[in-house]
Amino acid sequence: MIQKYIITLLFLFQLLIEINCQTSPYIHKQRQGHTATLLDNKLYILGGDDGGKDFFYIDFSAPFNTQNLLIEDLSSVNTIPERSNAVSAKGGANNNTLFICGGGEGEMVYTFNPQNNLWIIPKIAGQVPPPPSLYNTTGIIDYNGIMYFWDGIGSNMIILDTIKLIWKKGSSLGAPNNGHGSAATLLPDNKIIYMGGALDKSTLMNQVYIYDTVNDNWSTKITSGTVPSTRYGLSAVLGLDGQRVIVFGGFENTVTSNLSSQNQLYELSLINFEWRIPKTSGQTPSYRAFHSANVIKDYMVITFGSFSSTENDVLLLRINNYDEYIWTNEFNPSSNMPTASMPPSSLPTISSQLLMQQSDSGTNLKIVGIIFGSLVGLALLYFIVLWTCRKRNNNKQGPSDNENIHNHGREITEEGNYSRNIQNYYNNDHHGVGVVIM
Repeated sequence: MIQKYIITLLFLFQLLIEINCQTSPYIHKQRQGHTATLLDNKLYILGGDDGGKDFFYIDFSAPFNTQNLLIEDLSSVNTIPERSNAVSAKGGANNNTLFICGGGEGEMVYTFNPQNNLWIIPKIAGQVPPPPSLYNTTGIIDYNGIMYFWDGIGSNMIILDTIKLIWKKGSSLGAPNNGHGSAATLLPDNKIIYMGGALDKSTLMNQVYIYDTVNDNWSTKITSGTVPSTRYGLSAVLGLDGQRVIVFGGFENTVTSNLSSQNQLYELSLINFEWRIPKTSGQTPSYRAFHSANVIKDYMVITFGSFSSTENDVLLLRINNYDEYIWTNEFNPSSNMPTASMPPSSLPTISSQLLMQQSDSGTNLKIVGIIFGSLVGLALLYFIVLWTCRKRNNNKQGPSDNENIHNHGREITEEGNYSRNIQNYYNNDHHGVGVVIM
């Protein structure tokens, strides 16, 4: 009877998990000005100009084809006001929290916990920036969990420490005059590079601006080569080797000529700050701006955006071969080492420790949860087996007292063997096996 009861509970539990975790066919809805944030191999998409309160994620832990994309819809748990042109990042004390800043009415900052699907309004110390400061602003988070916001209008770099939860201010001396719609990305040395933007000649692409997050100062670099026409609403990501920045898309700036859909992809070398148009293969996608771009495994992942019309697709550019990038519909999480024909340089490469420290805290919590759950499960199994054995032996009737004593002694022996097996399991460091499996 007890075995049937346990089997029934396990079946119902598994069924509940499958219902809660099922994915649904991707609804091709157009959007721009949305946020796209990678947490634990899941790309969380929120809002946008045409996205309303949409909130979902795409799972990048397994292969998929963008023509048959599945999502996990979380719109039913989205309790915050509509967001558009907000800034997002993964941060917090355990580096497993989604931060959404600006982009709409209500509070300046909201956080989402993917472990329990709850939104909260964090209490943040310091002087809160005025609401327009974080609208259509370029935001970057560094390796220490600190977010930086620059719009070129305010008198200071706006800084949010997502761990200590405090607002700060940084220098704007030497910064570009206008940063609306500019692109930025974090470099391996914890500096931020800015390029492009709207309405001002300081955003021409023949120079880039670099903000030193450690020393709180700005500097510029003059660029050469095949310089892109000035644009805004573009995206920029760091190459896999940390020695180049890949730029995609963007609208025409009023101080430059028209843009062509044939030159939407550029690469800037961080060795000599020379621009080039990289060789690509595969079907070239439609031109767009105000999209989002993330580096996931070997791919630059570009989501949605707009140009002549608002887009509703997800683009994949494989960037592990620097001699030829590939536009593709197929995502494969199996990583390959980057290849290139370029000579080595003294530019700092991305430190694995820096890139991984943000995920270590969240991983440690998972390990603790696995160990705790395993201990609870083993303890429960132990008591179930012990209770079953005792009940079975109590129901048995023997011809003599000696036989009853013998059976009772055998029960004690089996209990002792079980306890020793559990002890041997942990003495053999099977905790490590659990980590490897995860």
